[in-house]
Amino acid sequence: MKVIQSIYSVCAIALLVTGCSSGLDRSREEADNARAGVVVSVAKSGVEMRMLEATLFDSDETAVRPDSVAILDRTAVLLKRSTRPILIEGHTDNEGTRVYNDALSLMRAEAIANALIARGVPAARIRTKGMAYLQPIASNNTPEGRAQNRRVEIFVRSESADTLLGPKPLRLDWLPW
Repeated sequence: MKVIQSIYSVCAIALLVTGCSSGLDRSREEADNARAGVVVSVAKSGVEMRMLEATLFDSDETAVRPDSVAILDRTAVLLKRSTRPILIEGHTDNEGTRVYNDALSLMRAEAIANALIARGVPAARIRTKGMAYLQPIASNNTPEGRAQNRRVEIFVRSESADTLLGPKPLRLDWLPW
């Protein structure tokens, strides 16, 4: 029995050392994201970061608001931890014509790309795309829903959240002792 406990102890220590090797504290990273307004989640082909339009742009504008420095700085920190390709998608609500929203969403995505490049994210990794109002995440029938649909999403292809945020805290409650 002591041999089995020793093996468990060695394995647990190895897991702790491996999990801590990135130097990132996931709880602290997630708190920093929440303060800055960056939402990071796992997507089917990598990691997704969502940034709300209210933080980044005034209505019908493509210039990044001066008070969005914190969200852009935080996003750049996360993106520079990876070497994978980045897709920046701009989205709009359904107000206005399709042609107008195609252009607006693309210009917003490009504005964010330029801001991230200025913060040290390699331009060669970034691709932009305007989605207009084709992928709403809320109803366009209310002002609140339209506000949710005006957003910028960033996808880091073939990446894990562990690379950007650090490993999830190790749970030891499953160990038999």
